Amino acid sequence: MELFKRIKDFLSVSVPIDRKKFFITGVILFTVKYNIDRFIAYYFFDRLWWIAEYFKDPGKILLGNFPPEQAGFYYTLLAISLPFIYLGTIFCIKRLRSIGLSSFWALLFFVPFLNFLMFFLLSVLPENLYPSSDGESSAKFFPKSKLIVSIWSILFTASITLVFSLFSTNILKAYGASLFVGGPFLIGFTSVVLYSTSEPVNLRQTILISFVAISLAGIITLIIALEGVICLLMAAPLAYCLGFLGGGVAYLLQSKSKLVSSVLPFLFLILPSTAYLEAHLDQKLEWYMVETSLKISAPKERVWKGLFEFSDIPEPQEIIFNAGISYPIRARVEGKGIGAIRYCEFNNGVFVEAITKWDENSSLAFDVVRQPDAMKELSPYKNLRPTHLDGYFASKKGSFELIPIGKNETLLIGRTWFLNKFGPTSYWNVWIHWILHKIHYRVLDHIRNTVEASS
Repeated sequence: MELFKRIKDFLSVSVPIDRKKFFITGVILFTVKYNIDRFIAYYFFDRLWWIAEYFKDPGKILLGNFPPEQAGFYYTLLAISLPFIYLGTIFCIKRLRSIGLSSFWALLFFVPFLNFLMFFLLSVLPENLYPSSDGESSAKFFPKSKLIVSIWSILFTASITLVFSLFSTNILKAYGASLFVGGPFLIGFTSVVLYSTSEPVNLRQTILISFVAISLAGIITLIIALEGVICLLMAAPLAYCLGFLGGGVAYLLQSKSKLVSSVLPFLFLILPSTAYLEAHLDQKLEWYMVETSLKISAPKERVWKGLFEFSDIPEPQEIIFNAGISYPIRARVEGKGIGAIRYCEFNNGVFVEAITKWDENSSLAFDVVRQPDAMKELSPYKNLRPTHLDGYFASKKGSFELIPIGKNETLLIGRTWFLNKFGPTSYWNVWIHWILHKIHYRVLDHIRNTVEASS
């Protein structure tokens, strides 16, 4: 009976646990879980399983991001995890209560990567950090220490926005303004609001908290294989500006704490609702055009031939291409006139283009029939392929125009029409225009060098 009572107390959320016992229990549970997984993987599925696998794409099971033939293996691991999830939740609640924080924070246990950070914090924070006093609950929703409240506010905000990002990109398949505008704004706003519960914040603290929260959200997005480095860097200027704006609004509303507290939950409901509307509204998508021109010291007849007869383009020196953005290598045309097929080979695949206009020595136009991915994401994970590579940016058609500007000079103009499903469109078009100009110039400059060298 004494043993039964000890086990009952050990598993009861009403009985606190000190940090030493919490740490030892967590390590033991993780070790047992890992060895069970390794045993199952080796003897039942004929594969190896390492600790590092837990950190590689941790949202894989939740989002179903695995090949169909591996479904049995991953769902088996999920079933085995259930009792450990139950025990982990119990011990997190026990530990939170022993510190004096609300059990609400146990929700972080279910957020990939953040659960490891929370385990570390709960293992180092002392008991009764926030003891109860008259008229005050012993389980505080927000801690009062500057350092601890900053960590909790940033972790909480990053976890909520991470869940929203997964919902928007992997379930709704939407990369709209709610994700790239509403998300960063809410990160900055919420992190500062939560921090200001401990004490008023100044403008410098507001900027720092917003910066750290936005940065952590980006790092977690990279770690859980939701996005790669290139897209995160492209989104960063907008994200930081809106994060600072959200933090600034929270800074100005510090005196209206009751109003902010009542509005904050609705903001977390508005964001996914807006994303849902963006994903399901029947919007007419507009095509955009990028034009790049280059002067070539040769008559247009020779430049025309250069469109079809040039050697492989040298390896690029630009950082953007070496980081993963696709770039052209060579081009060839099969046939002549309207209906001919142009093959523009990139480093990661081939554009197949049907010729729609053939005005010899003057202009060439084509429709894009098939195209490869726009990039290969720079990521610690091999073969990462985010949802947005499936047609969220697409080249639709292109053209070359030759304009004589002198006896032996020709202006060569390259144009690309493209579709952009990212929002806000005006922001992402800036990046797309810059990248397409780089691609255009790579082709036009090589044609110029080839034609002028042959002259």
